[in-house]
Amino acid sequence: MIRSRVISTTVHSPPYLFFLNDMSNRESKVQAQILAKCFGLSGQVLLLLLSMNVTASGQEGLHPNRLRVMSYNTWYAFTARHEYVTLDKADPEAWVLSQQPDVVGLQELTDIKPERLQELAEAWGHQNSSLLKTSGFSVGLTSRWPIETIEKRVRDMHHGYLHAKTEGVHYFVVHLSPFKWEVRRREAKILMGKIAPLLKQNENVVVLGDFNAVSEEDQSWLEAKRNVKILAAKKESDAKHGHVQNLKDGKFDYEVMNIFFRGGLKDSATGHLPQSFETRVSLNTVMWNQNKTTTEEGERIDFILCSEGMQEAVQSCQIITKGEVNKISDHYPVVVDFEPRE
Repeated sequence: MIRSRVISTTVHSPPYLFFLNDMSNRESKVQAQILAKCFGLSGQVLLLLLSMNVTASGQEGLHPNRLRVMSYNTWYAFTARHEYVTLDKADPEAWVLSQQPDVVGLQELTDIKPERLQELAEAWGHQNSSLLKTSGFSVGLTSRWPIETIEKRVRDMHHGYLHAKTEGVHYFVVHLSPFKWEVRRREAKILMGKIAPLLKQNENVVVLGDFNAVSEEDQSWLEAKRNVKILAAKKESDAKHGHVQNLKDGKFDYEVMNIFFRGGLKDSATGHLPQSFETRVSLNTVMWNQNKTTTEEGERIDFILCSEGMQEAVQSCQIITKGEVNKISDHYPVVVDFEPRE
């Protein structure tokens, strides 16, 4: 079960020291090189700290007061085919490491192999990984703890989904159809057919990824005048491309997310993210225009949903929109901290 209390700590040590606690069992040299990029330290200095077994004062374990889960559609960030993203200015592995997630769900892992995903996992301190498929836009999961892969499904799905269990939590990493609302509804029903029995058994469940769908909870800012370009662009795309039908009767389709909510899943953002454009937009970043520092229009299509018990344990939810993430992908990452499991 999830603990019902929040543990708080106050630590005043340099931030890089937090990342050294559990590195004795990792690839220390690689870790040191990545951390050096994050904190402007030399790899030699970090390796020296490692050899001295330096830890933050008062810390027992890396972060005993939370379980951090990240969902990130990384586009072509981890592949050689990367025509648009300025890889010379961004280091995706270092950025993920700097966030110190415990579990990461990734989407748009483009044409990579399991070995490559394992390399990425180890770069941010995870010894375990699972990949849906090795062609097209895949999804994957990495974790600090052993992963039990339960199901990999591409049949009747646009991209497919991965169902895996790690440290007592069921994770469904999803990437729904980017083209048609009807397909997304079908995919949502297929997923809930798998998820509903777990919820009835009071299992801990997290469903995370790129849903390519919007929530009624965001309607006030999504349909606001300042964001009118998003709806206009979708109307134009639907009219121009025969295989695209993202709007239903010319309007945003909220039913896809409602299928998940009626099925018993909760939005981790509820009660933790103010209902505003600035705090909830997950697409688009400003990678298309590096002269900008903040995006001016967009939508939230990246979610971390969870079972009711885990929703009660949410400490914080954030969509990170500042810094390196504007050079890595067209999506912003979602990060949720849960109270630790007993």
